[in-house]
Amino acid sequence: MQDASGDYKFREGPKHWATRNVIGILRGHSPTLKNEVILLSAHMDHLGVGRPVDGDSIYNGADDDASGCVAVLELARFLARKRPKRTVLFVFFGSEETATEEGGQGDQYFLAHPPVPLNKIVANLEFEMIGRADPAVKPDELWLTGFERSNLGPELARHGAKLAADPHPAQHFFERSDNYALARKGVIAHTVSSFGLHKDYHRPSDDLAHLNFQHLDQAIASLMLPVEWLANSAFRPEWLAGKKP
Repeated sequence: MQDASGDYKFREGPKHWATRNVIGILRGHSPTLKNEVILLSAHMDHLGVGRPVDGDSIYNGADDDASGCVAVLELARFLARKRPKRTVLFVFFGSEETATEEGGQGDQYFLAHPPVPLNKIVANLEFEMIGRADPAVKPDELWLTGFERSNLGPELARHGAKLAADPHPAQHFFERSDNYALARKGVIAHTVSSFGLHKDYHRPSDDLAHLNFQHLDQAIASLMLPVEWLANSAFRPEWLAGKKP
């Protein structure tokens, strides 16, 4: 919540929020595939100004989720070089961190006011916390939440994506990002991450000084060609038997 000075404050009791989603669209050129949509997304909010930790009250969110926003922007730049066959939506969700029981405010508004029919969204890749390597997987790997739920992750991996299964199943990360709200509506939706349960999660210390820019650059680059393939392919991912949320 902002006060009259423009500062964000955490207060007890009911909160009134103002948020927004930011959406870009790259329209496909194929007469047969342009009405099919690939959704690339991240959340652009964090926790703002809160209780100080070691004298620091600014909760930056450099990994969570500025890193994911960078991925979406760079993928947009890459795909725009040559328009793909399918349409691609680039979405920054607002207020993922102020989640209700049904999910973040931004993804709920998106579902209530979709810019394209939801049944036209072939796949959603959410990018969250890819700014640091996860020691639980190989140094150059990312992991995909719900990898075992659909054939999207394995197919992207076959086309060069360095994606592994989520090594932290006890954390239920598949249900903890904007992808889940879309998945519950039937969209094949997963989150790409490399969050290694680092101690800076949701703390002011999640700042630029703790990002691994070499890893971030490699992570984004590793997905450019596989995502380009997906945006030009007729491949339609499916939930595996019994794995649909």
